[in-house]
Amino acid sequence: MLYIISTPIGNLKDITLRAIETFEQLDVLLCEDTRKTGLLLQNLKIANKPKLISFYDEVEQQKIPSVIQMLKEGLEVGLVTDAGTPLISDPGWLLIKKCRQESIMYTSIGGISAVVNALVLSGLPAARFCFLGFMPKKDGDIKKVLNKYKDFEGTKILYESPIRVENTIKLIKEVFSDGVELRIVREMTKMYESVDSEFSGDTRGEVVVVFG
Repeated sequence: MLYIISTPIGNLKDITLRAIETFEQLDVLLCEDTRKTGLLLQNLKIANKPKLISFYDEVEQQKIPSVIQMLKEGLEVGLVTDAGTPLISDPGWLLIKKCRQESIMYTSIGGISAVVNALVLSGLPAARFCFLGFMPKKDGDIKKVLNKYKDFEGTKILYESPIRVENTIKLIKEVFSDGVELRIVREMTKMYESVDSEFSGDTRGEVVVVFG
């Protein structure tokens, strides 16, 4: 069986008991960065030693056949990303698609997601929202994405690099007007967590932009 396992986005205490229980029974664990995942298992004091296999966007397609073979042989296989919930702007959906085609059982071990956590912290309306993922690097391409969601009546959420977030905020204001309500959410679940309405100039840490 395949287990899609959510992991903490910053604070180790956000791991679920079900995730810990699952780690203890896995034969194989697919991960974006084997070193980071190995450290996570060490910090969680996981006694089990699953085989760690790198599984990131650039290699997902080529590794799917071998993963499917493991699953067909009856191995217990887990999937994690560096932080948060797999598939959400992270690898995994192609593997799930193949599992469905092959009638292979899979389940999700739920947990924290940066998208939902940022929405909750933003203080913006949460009844209806959409996730735009990571922004492209070119201004024109960013504007195309923003214009596509301009008429969406709800809160918008996107991921951005801390060194590009100031420019992206400027583009959001151009497309949605200066009256748009913005939240720049940084360092969630960590000591220096912050929710700001204006960019502070701090380019450290992960950034989620929430606006509406």
